[in-house]
Amino acid sequence: SMKVGYNFGSAAMASFFTRLTYNYDNRYMATYTYRYDGSSNFGPRRRWAGFHAAAASWRFTNEQFFKNWNADVISDGKIRIGWGQTGNSDIPGYRWGSAISRMPTGLGAGYRQYNIANPYIQWETQTQWNFGLDMGFFNERIKLTVELYDKKSSNMLMNMQLPTYMGSSELSNPSSRLEPPMGNYGTIDNKGLEIAVSTRNLENRNGGLEWETDFQISFNRNKLVALDGTENAHIEGYAQWIGTGELVSLSRIGEPLYSFYGYVTDGYYKDLADIQNSPKGGKYPADGKSFNRNNTVWAGDQKFLDISGPDGVPDNVIDEYDRQVIGSPMPKFTFGMTNTFRYRNFDLSIFINGSYGNKIYNRTAAGLSNMNTAWDNQLQYIKDRAQLEVINPNTTYDGANGVWNWYDDIGNVRIINGTAPTAPRAIRGDPNDNDRVSNRYIENGSYLRIKNVTIGYTLPQMLTQKVKLSTVRAYVNIQNLWTLTKYTGYDPEVGVNTMTPNVYGLDYGRYPSPAVFSFGLNLSF
Repeated sequence: SMKVGYNFGSAAMASFFTRLTYNYDNRYMATYTYRYDGSSNFGPRRRWAGFHAAAASWRFTNEQFFKNWNADVISDGKIRIGWGQTGNSDIPGYRWGSAISRMPTGLGAGYRQYNIANPYIQWETQTQWNFGLDMGFFNERIKLTVELYDKKSSNMLMNMQLPTYMGSSELSNPSSRLEPPMGNYGTIDNKGLEIAVSTRNLENRNGGLEWETDFQISFNRNKLVALDGTENAHIEGYAQWIGTGELVSLSRIGEPLYSFYGYVTDGYYKDLADIQNSPKGGKYPADGKSFNRNNTVWAGDQKFLDISGPDGVPDNVIDEYDRQVIGSPMPKFTFGMTNTFRYRNFDLSIFINGSYGNKIYNRTAAGLSNMNTAWDNQLQYIKDRAQLEVINPNTTYDGANGVWNWYDDIGNVRIINGTAPTAPRAIRGDPNDNDRVSNRYIENGSYLRIKNVTIGYTLPQMLTQKVKLSTVRAYVNIQNLWTLTKYTGYDPEVGVNTMTPNVYGLDYGRYPSPAVFSFGLNLSF
C-alpha cells in the first residue's frame, strides 16, 4: 500500500499605491511612488509597511545646445538617477506563530511543536540607489545602457542560527527538530555595474543578410554588513549530508556571502620524518611512536597547513582553528550575448552565456576520490594516488607490536620516488580524514556555454495564402549545445543549494543541464 501526504494553506496580500509623474518638454522627467503593503505572512503587530521610491531623468539630446551636434552620431542620450524601497515577504505562512507537526510515536500518532514563534517578524526592506546612462548612436543602430547600483537589504528574513544543544540547529534531525524562530536578523549590501549593448551590425531591407547583436555583462559585489547587532556573529552553511558536522560555507560580517570555509592542503606525507616534522593532526599518536596504518596518520596521507591556534598564532597542531576562507562561489562577472541573423526566409539565433571568477566545491569528487572503502567507484585520477614502497626490503619482522609486513612499519615506507600523487593513499576508514572540507575540492567554476541555438525557415506568403494561413515557420531548437569550462564535474551551472540554506556553489551530484534537440512549427491564421 502507499500513503500519500498532503498539506494546504492560505495567504493574502493587499497593496495600495499612489504615483506622481512630471514631464517637461520631454527633457526633464520625474516620478514618485508610495506603496503600502500588507501580508498575512506577518503577525498583526508587523503586518503592514510603507515603501517610497523616486526617480528623475534628463534627456540632454533634446536640449537646444545639443541641436548643433550631429544627430546622426548621437541620436539619443538620457541620464537617470533613482532611489527606492521595495518590500520582501517571501517566507512560509504562519512562521510568526508557533505551529504543531504530526509525528509517529510508540503509542500512535502524536503532535509536537514545530517551530519557535516570533510575533515581531516584519517586512524585509530593500533600498537601492541607481545611476543610469542611456545612449543611442548612428540613428539607433547602436544602443548603450550603463547602470550603477547600490542595493542594501535590511531586516533580512532568515532563520536564527541556534546552537546544536537547543535542538534547532541545521545539524539536528530534520524529522524531529524544533525549527528556530524566523525573523529579521541582518543587513546585506550589493554593489554592481551592468552594461548592455545592442547593435544592428548589418541592415538590408530587401531580403539580404541582417545581423543584430545584444550583449550584457554584470559585475556584482556583495557583503554581509551586519547580523543581529553582534560584532562576531556569522552565518554558517551546511551541506546536504546533515548530521556529519561538516561546515562548508561561512558568511562573516564585512565579507562576501557564502564563502567556502575549510582547510588548506600542503601536499602529502612522504615518510616518517616528514610526519614528525610536520604539524600534528588529530590522528597523531599521543606518544609519537605508536603509528598504525589503519588508525593513525600514515605516509601518503594528506597534509594540511597550520594556519592558526586558539590564540590566533600557529601552534603546530592541525585542528578546527586552521580552517579559513578557501574560495568564493560568487563570480567576478556574468555575461550573455545573442546574435540574430536573417537572410531571405531563414533566421538563426545563437545565445551564449557564461560566468567568470567563481569557485565550485565539487563534493561529488570528494565522494568518488576518498579511497576509504572497497565498495565505491572512484574517479580516474585515483590511479595516480599516493602509493608506498619499502625502504629496506631486507628488514625482517616477528610480529612484535603488530608489525608483520613492511607496509605495517612506519619507519620502512615512503611514497614511491618520482611520482606526483593526485590523491591520498587508499585506506579503509580514512583515519586522517583526508576528504574533509578543503581546497582540494575547490575548482574553477568559470564557463562559457552555447545556451540556445534556433534555426528557422518561414514559408513564402505565396504558398501560405493558398492554405489560408498568414505565416508558417518551421524551426529547430538546440539547448545547451556546448560548454567550455575547466570544471571537472557534470555541470558548472550549480547555483544555490536547494536542500539547505546559506550554501551556494556546492555540487553534490546536481543533475546536469541536458542537451535538448527539438523541432517546432509556428502557424498564424
